Amino acid sequence: MLFDRTPVKTYTNPNVAKQVVRGTIYDRNQRILAIQTPYWGVYLHLNAVKDLQLVSEVIAPFVQMNPQEIQNKAASYTTYAQIKERIDEQMVQPLLDAIQKYSLKGQVNVEKRIGRTYPAQFHASQTIGFTNTEGEGIEGIELSQESYLNPYPEIGEALVTYGQDITLTLDLDIQYALDVQLQQIADEHNPDYAMAIVLDAANADILGMGSYPWYDINNLSSSNAEQRKNHAVNHLFEPGSVFKLFSLASVLKAGQAQTSELFECDGSYTFKAGASNITINCTAVHGQVDPKTMISKSCNGAIVHWALQTDPQAFYDTLSRLGFNSSYDIGLPSRARSQIALPSTWSGRSQATIAFGQELLSSALHLATAATALCPSGELLQPNLILRRTSPVDGSILYERQRVVLDTVLDSEIANLIRSGMFTATEEGGTGVHARVSGIDIGVKTGTAQILNPQTNSYEDGTVLASALAMVPIENPKYIIYIGAGNPKGNTIWGSNIAAPAIANLVQTLVSQGKLTPKDTAIR
Repeated sequence: MLFDRTPVKTYTNPNVAKQVVRGTIYDRNQRILAIQTPYWGVYLHLNAVKDLQLVSEVIAPFVQMNPQEIQNKAASYTTYAQIKERIDEQMVQPLLDAIQKYSLKGQVNVEKRIGRTYPAQFHASQTIGFTNTEGEGIEGIELSQESYLNPYPEIGEALVTYGQDITLTLDLDIQYALDVQLQQIADEHNPDYAMAIVLDAANADILGMGSYPWYDINNLSSSNAEQRKNHAVNHLFEPGSVFKLFSLASVLKAGQAQTSELFECDGSYTFKAGASNITINCTAVHGQVDPKTMISKSCNGAIVHWALQTDPQAFYDTLSRLGFNSSYDIGLPSRARSQIALPSTWSGRSQATIAFGQELLSSALHLATAATALCPSGELLQPNLILRRTSPVDGSILYERQRVVLDTVLDSEIANLIRSGMFTATEEGGTGVHARVSGIDIGVKTGTAQILNPQTNSYEDGTVLASALAMVPIENPKYIIYIGAGNPKGNTIWGSNIAAPAIANLVQTLVSQGKLTPKDTAIR
């Protein structure tokens, strides 16, 4: 006799939760940015419809369409037609009553589904991202935090598995104020794009991050790729004169340039590169220039002169330590990397052009983050977008961001000198005078950078990036603000006339919100 000695294995499918509820996304003040909500859609069983004219006339008022639109939409389907993906919840019961009244049950379906709602609409839309019809994250935080927001169903007796709630560092009050300024820039100057960021100077929390053009996440189908691009973190560009802050920091840290000697600016500066003479122009004759004046008047000649007196490797090393060869993981799907070529690859004019913000690539995030090293501590901080993750069941904190010092780059004397120059820029004769707000000490550096045309490899088509970087209050900064507009087409192209006033308006709003206090305010 033969016996099958193979042991018999039996399997029992484990019990798993029948439903997964996607986690909610909040701003730092627990205002909802994204939440699971039920919604009702209207569908037609075309094979069961006896009188399409009657059906369309009955449901028209409830789906906010006219009967002909309903019939046209139904014509694009063969058996089951989606007439309206979402209707107002208040219309559901009256529609069901109408279906009952006209005996349309089986012909018209009103289906309840679970979707995602974004109460802030277009505000921070590129940061938040969105989900697909299956409830899976596709872009932004919704994508990068998918495994936390939308976990696998738990094994056990529980019927529902809840995704983690995510609190962002964003402050919707600041986000709204920032977006108002971007919209005003768009209305007045018609740029191809604009971007802005507000950092908490003490811990590098991203309090506001805006990108124009934008879109309403709740109306995703009407958006395009350009609207969904987050220019504040993913757009790399040559920053122009704003970068002089960091070039000067690098020069001062190396300590090799004769910055104590006044530079005489006659409107241009010529230096030798091999056998060639290269001339750099300023926008005006600046006269005698010291480091503070270089910042306040944005003198190309002075910063080039000092940069050329500095060892190229030392100059490069400090800029790298300030983050200009790095990418930052802030919890978004992509990480743009700032780029400066190695000194061994530089041409005879590279160090000069890098000094005033050309021949490198940066982002708004990199510029704002580098400015954390201009605070009195000289510390470069890791920027943060995700404040914490929590359990929706018991509220326990599963992750919380920490203040992370990436590097101590500058001593306080250098940082204080640079901020002093930024403050001088808001005084009469400075390029940042339009950023001034009564009772608030603001420091600013403006820039108007030529945009390189990659097709022609030249700057000759005249497009520019108008921008400004500000720190407020300048003595001990609380906020770092960057605003930039690409290819403005209004009556001015200058960062001093486009970005600087926007910063002033934003700071004034922060005062109105109680987030900044004017110096002459009595404390009671």
